[in-house]
Formats: sequence, structure tokens, C-alpha cells
Amino acid sequence: MKFIILTIIVGVVFAGYVDLIQAATLPDYVIPCKRNDPNIEKCIVNAVNHIKPHLKNGIKDLNVPAMEPLSLGTLNILESGSSGINVKAIDLNIYGASNFEIRKFKISNDGLRYDFELNLPHLEGEGHYDISGKILTLPIKGRGPFTGNFDNFYAFVKLIVEKTVIDGEEYLRVKDLQVKVRTGKGNINLQNLFNGDKTLGDVVNDTINQNFELFTNELIGPIERALDKKFLAIARKIMENFTYNELFPTN
Repeated sequence: MKFIILTIIVGVVFAGYVDLIQAATLPDYVIPCKRNDPNIEKCIVNAVNHIKPHLKNGIKDLNVPAMEPLSLGTLNILESGSSGINVKAIDLNIYGASNFEIRKFKISNDGLRYDFELNLPHLEGEGHYDISGKILTLPIKGRGPFTGNFDNFYAFVKLIVEKTVIDGEEYLRVKDLQVKVRTGKGNINLQNLFNGDKTLGDVVNDTINQNFELFTNELIGPIERALDKKFLAIARKIMENFTYNELFPTN
């Protein structure tokens, strides 16, 4: 579940910033970044950090949704993975997403490539789950509520765009997007495993939490591919609505 969160955060932040710079009168918490700024990377990071406090409760006038909590609904996280595991999160709410930190941000290839790193110091999740299959050779089956705490998760994002001309106007189009996730520490509690068998449920929860890195690494491949598709759709949707000059003005 936590990997999906990273993509949602990136999409909300980027979409929110693009919406803000299009406003006729910029509010005082928006720092515009010019295309020819020699320190544009630093400017973009400062601009995002400057509006970050407003993202917690959302900005209704600009259709920027609240980040606290992030209500993600139902997510099919894994369907018949390599070990035949199926994982679904239901009515998923995440807390702590608005405290994201941009650790690195780099623009290259004449403004057509963006590499950035996001850190999420602490997240808390709650919702319901439906899981069946095998994790770490341990058979697992259940459906019920869950809670989780996750510390120091990172997302490494590479975004490559290209310029295209439509009706005489220059636009940016996403050419390639890749997301890599590095897991941190954490713990989860899946309730009602094996139809409420506490002994078996405790064994599974303890096994997962004692091998948290192995557990998350087993799921990371399929989820990274899902993130690529999800973030790609978000980025394309944003960019198709604005010309290159609107996104990066010269003055």
C-alpha cells in the first residue's frame, strides 16, 4: 500500500504547483520559477516547500485535494504475483503524507529530463485488506482491518519529456518515466487472518514484521511497474493541458 502513496504524493504536488502558476493573480505563497533562472532546480524545490503547508488541507479554489488524510479508496495492489499472491487494500487512508521531503532534484538535457528523490519520514495507514497466497514461503489468507506504520521510505523518479507542436503551440509530452522505491522500516498488523485464528494470525504478523524488508522487497517489482503506469498517466494528463511557455515562462 505504501508504494502507491509515493506516486499519489508526487502527482498531487506537481499538479498543485502547475495549477497554481496558471492563476491570474498569484497568491503570496506561490513562488514562480522562470525558464532562464540559473538556479531553477533550487527555485522549484523552494516553491514546492513554500506551498507545502497549504497542501495539508488542500486548496479548494484550485482543485488541489487535501493530503491529510490521503483517501485512496480500493486498490488492487497485486493480482497473482510471482508467488501467486493477491493483495487488495480497501478504504485505505494514509496520514503523514504532507510531511514529504524533497532530498534531490535535478534538471538536465536542456530541461527535458527530471530526476528527483522524495523521502517520507513517517506514514500511518489504516483500512481493510484482502490477501491470499504465499509470502516468504508462508501461506497466508485473510480479510479484515489493518493498521501500519512506515518510516523513511524513498521514491526515486526519472521523468523524460519531449517537445511536440500541436496547432502551432509547443507542448511537452512524457517520453519515459521510471519509479524506483527503497523501503524503510515499518510494521503492520493484519487483523482477522485465517478467519480470526489468533495464533496463526500472530505468527504471520510477527513473521512479516521480523522480515519487513524481505516482505516489502517481494512485492516491490510488480508495484514499481504499477507505479510507472499510474504516474505516467498523471504526468501526461497534466502536461497535455498546458503549453511549454505556460509551464516554463521566459519572463
